Amino acid sequence: MNNILDIVKDLMEISIKKGLKISSAESCTAGLISKYLTDLPGSSKFFNSGIIVYSNESKNSLLNVSSELISNKGAVSKDAVIEMSHGLIEKTNSDIVVSVSGVMGPSIEQNEDKVGDVWFCWSSKTVDKAEFKKLYGDRESNRQEAAKIAILGLYDFIRAL
Repeated sequence: MNNILDIVKDLMEISIKKGLKISSAESCTAGLISKYLTDLPGSSKFFNSGIIVYSNESKNSLLNVSSELISNKGAVSKDAVIEMSHGLIEKTNSDIVVSVSGVMGPSIEQNEDKVGDVWFCWSSKTVDKAEFKKLYGDRESNRQEAAKIAILGLYDFIRAL
């Protein structure tokens, strides 16, 4: 299962079999997860929606991530990705949401020790699973790796339901 499209194919099959609609809330991956989830024909049978919430303002206005949470804990935090998932479930009535927020780097605005920090969340209407990963590549390889981690985690999350 090293090829991302092989994983997506298996994910699509299990999601359709279980009758699940999936959505993604993406910050640092900027739509890459949604792109992969819709690369195969038939994806409309399981993929509901994808939203890019790159700025803190969009996380707040589109997914109801509280400004206070972002100020106190940061947009790249466990609580932020959980709120992103909950916000998208509420807006779309999807069965499962994957959300991701991280620092892909490099940036003069960010602390260099934060580059590569990524939080993921996989949520149903009753269960959340959040996970932190530290990535060590350049900006593009970090985005690719984050998308792959998100999709693998989504597959595992759905299999466990």
